[in-house]
Amino acid sequence: MGMHQTHTYLEATILNLFTALNIHLSKPIRTTLVELIVCLLENNKAHLSKLGEYLCDNHTGIMSSIQQVRRFLSNPRISPSLTVKPLIYLMRPLLEKLPEIILIVDRTNWEKRRQHINILSVAVSYKGRALPLHWMVFGKKGNSSLEQWRQVLFPVIIVLQQMNWLSDKTIHIHVVADREFASPKLAEWLTNEFDVAVTLRIKANMYLIGEDTPEVKVASLIRKMTKGSRHVLYNQMLTRNSTFKMSVLLTWNEDYDEPLVVATTSDNPALADDTYEQRFNIEHMHKDWKSNAFDLEKTRVTDPKRIETLLIPIAFAYILCVLEGEQKEHDGEVRRPPKGKTRMVGLFLSGLRTISRSLQRESLQQFKRFILQLFQPVFQTWNIKPSTIAH
Repeated sequence: MGMHQTHTYLEATILNLFTALNIHLSKPIRTTLVELIVCLLENNKAHLSKLGEYLCDNHTGIMSSIQQVRRFLSNPRISPSLTVKPLIYLMRPLLEKLPEIILIVDRTNWEKRRQHINILSVAVSYKGRALPLHWMVFGKKGNSSLEQWRQVLFPVIIVLQQMNWLSDKTIHIHVVADREFASPKLAEWLTNEFDVAVTLRIKANMYLIGEDTPEVKVASLIRKMTKGSRHVLYNQMLTRNSTFKMSVLLTWNEDYDEPLVVATTSDNPALADDTYEQRFNIEHMHKDWKSNAFDLEKTRVTDPKRIETLLIPIAFAYILCVLEGEQKEHDGEVRRPPKGKTRMVGLFLSGLRTISRSLQRESLQQFKRFILQLFQPVFQTWNIKPSTIAH
């Protein structure tokens, strides 16, 4: 009975929070979404059977509940683009601490029952991890395209630039991505359309053309490098059919297996490798999605649209866990890692364990205090009275 009360209380709290933040979804959709978020927070895997069991009550059987989850995941009125703004609302207490918003674009994929799941996602780098903002899922393997990169980035940048609390500060947005995204057309679009900085790792087979230097292949520059070397080339055009100019940093640090070559629009290209290194933070997020926590790789859901929708409750659960992990670190319950070192347990997993344990073990009164503390940063940043959230 106690666990049922804590679940019900958390569901009501998140529903009321959604209302306070003007999250516009129909009531049935919001209710199912919240139920799935709470199910995942109890440290359940994102499997149809687990989700169906959670939604199942005395009036519905397990198969009816699984069908309810399937209908939710297939609903054409639900898409990740609708939740970009709510996710940013929720993570505002975290974003406000950042000197620069680094958006990571990356892709992850797996195969299940001969069906390819290919996810293109945008996340914001935060303390060695990444927070999900937007994604697209394809049912085929292979690289993504420039048009798809634009589709996944556009709503994120638009919403971020609409946030008064962000534009009032001198916080800049900076997009980083690996070699798959090494397109001067992407960099030109982000720079000219949104005044967003870009740092991209470039391929060895690309050509550089400087204002006063002859065309040179990146591979030939790499061959001349030795460990410890570092060099910046300014005003370079990437590829033979582009006129957009970027600075190119070539560096081979002692701890690198191979030279790193990144093109950047940053005013300080000598620091482009530090910025680019934050790209690796999204790999931890993808691992949490696929195996560490939500076990997406083993779910029986293989339809791209359903995976795309399933990632919505996962994203909300993810951010709530990071908020809790951040609170624990702030309160000194977990130690901050030494400078330059990574956390043994990330903020997400630390928060997930605490929320899951609180859901299962605490009395309702204890749990109410816990939830009030969890949402306190959100209340403060959006000037919401806690009395309008939790009853």
